[in-house]
Amino acid sequence: MTPSFKISERAQVVLILVFAVTALGLAVRFLLWPQFAERKANLRLQKELANNPYAKLSEETLQAAAAHAKNVAATLDSEWEKIARRISTLPNVPANIPRIAYQVEYQNVNQRLNVKAKSLEIKLPAGLDIDPAVASTESVRERLNQLKTVEKLADLVFDQRIIGITALKNLPTVTHHSADLKPICEEYPVEVTFSTYFDALFYLFSAIFDEDRVFVFSKIRVTSDPREDDILHIKAVMSSLIFL
Repeated sequence: MTPSFKISERAQVVLILVFAVTALGLAVRFLLWPQFAERKANLRLQKELANNPYAKLSEETLQAAAAHAKNVAATLDSEWEKIARRISTLPNVPANIPRIAYQVEYQNVNQRLNVKAKSLEIKLPAGLDIDPAVASTESVRERLNQLKTVEKLADLVFDQRIIGITALKNLPTVTHHSADLKPICEEYPVEVTFSTYFDALFYLFSAIFDEDRVFVFSKIRVTSDPREDDILHIKAVMSSLIFL
């Protein structure tokens, strides 16, 4: 004999009420609540648009404004490239430079500057105070840029008819970054000590602004010669700039 379950009318009403409340809760949770959230987001967006002056502009006006902003940005980029080329001391060379290329360039630079110094009867430190070898842990590109900085600096002071260079010393390279931390410029400082006449120093200060010969003074110390008042001894840090 199959057992039968009888539910009283009161129990049936309770079950129906429980089912109805559960169904209502599920409907609110999965149907109505997302619509409430979307409506709230739409109201917030409408409020933001009402306070935004661009929201009332036509699509054509917005497109024209965007095109103008793009042209202005392109003009600024072009002007920046011109300025960077103008004040760059050295070109930005690639990173994959073989070590032998630096050693060959060192020999060429050392020989050329010594020949030029001898013809001008100007003293120059032996070997330019530069190590001709590159250690395995060093960047060949950085060493080459340091060498070319010394070459540019020597040529610059030679052309002003100085008396002699007594010391040259490469200092650590400094990388300058933009506001978004992107590297934009490398600075290669060289500590140089030389002797010159007063008028030659004046022309040197003028020459550092010539194109392809821009150097930045960060430190300078000038002392007079105790034996000859017209001779000055200069110790300065002069830096070349490479824009990336």
